[in-house]
Amino acid sequence: MSQPILQLDSLRMVYADDTGLVSRLLGRADPPVIAADDVTLALRPGETLAVVGESGSGKTTAGRIATLQERPTAGRVLYEGRDVTGLTGAALKAYRAKVQMIFQNPYDALNPRLTVGQSLAEPLTLHGLVPRAGLRAAVLEMLEAVELRPAETFADAFPSELSGGQLQRIAIARALIIKPRVVIADEPVSMLDVSIRSGVMNLMRGIQRDTGVTYLYITHDLAVARYMADRIAVMYLGAVLEEGPAETLISAAGHPYTRLLIRAAPEHRATAVKRDRIRLPGDAASQTGQPTGCRFHPRCPLAQPVCRETAPPRVALGEKHAASCHFATEVRQNGLAAATAAAV
Repeated sequence: MSQPILQLDSLRMVYADDTGLVSRLLGRADPPVIAADDVTLALRPGETLAVVGESGSGKTTAGRIATLQERPTAGRVLYEGRDVTGLTGAALKAYRAKVQMIFQNPYDALNPRLTVGQSLAEPLTLHGLVPRAGLRAAVLEMLEAVELRPAETFADAFPSELSGGQLQRIAIARALIIKPRVVIADEPVSMLDVSIRSGVMNLMRGIQRDTGVTYLYITHDLAVARYMADRIAVMYLGAVLEEGPAETLISAAGHPYTRLLIRAAPEHRATAVKRDRIRLPGDAASQTGQPTGCRFHPRCPLAQPVCRETAPPRVALGEKHAASCHFATEVRQNGLAAATAAAV
């Protein structure tokens, strides 16, 4: 088995309250936000790992740390086995040429004052990858690769002249034009019409087949994760609750939260109708006031006293499949009907 190309090792990310001194002295300061809590993930070359969860689960924070846009409070980022967490200067620039990010909002990702061609040429110039005389040809080749034709017309267009789907293809092109080995894709189709989102996902899969690029695919939609990913990691309140091969996790989930996500996304096709973000029973706990024991127990239909008192172990459920739940084996076997077995 190939060694991981990118690893997030025991990441913890705490955002301290920045209110004024008087507020803190009067006890009005908010407690710190724990956005990531012992997050460990590994990506192998050429695969797609999808990270799924509700808003506030910490999945975007994990992506931003992976690209070193943010530095973790604790833990490490490893690239090809080497700790890159503290990179600065030229070494950081070199790392970012290898690990790129596609952002959720294509309208914000591109400079409205630059043509598409100028935006795509910019990273090539920044990293000194193509001489000035070859920039136009490299840009046109990339536009062809993301199926924007005629490439010359798109190269000379401004972002305001293009549709959301076209802009997202350009954002993908901008990330890929410097030939990175890893791409962090943060909800890349969530803002697109259902009529064009499958085309963008198929484009990303085709590029992966052709280039061998590795994806960390962040999404709130389990159906999209199943379509795009080899493996899925499910996050909740900053922690990974379950991880496994995509089809195994969907068909035999071992965590109640994963089971509820599956219920909330009954269609598992890229062409499925557009759904709202995940909405489960109860209110998601605050990142500033995490419960004792299992962090999911306030919303869990199977919660027992042990869940409120003791953090669950990570239970191996099969090859490369594990869940952090006291009753993971029962849930895997019986689904949410495991409530009876759990109560025994």
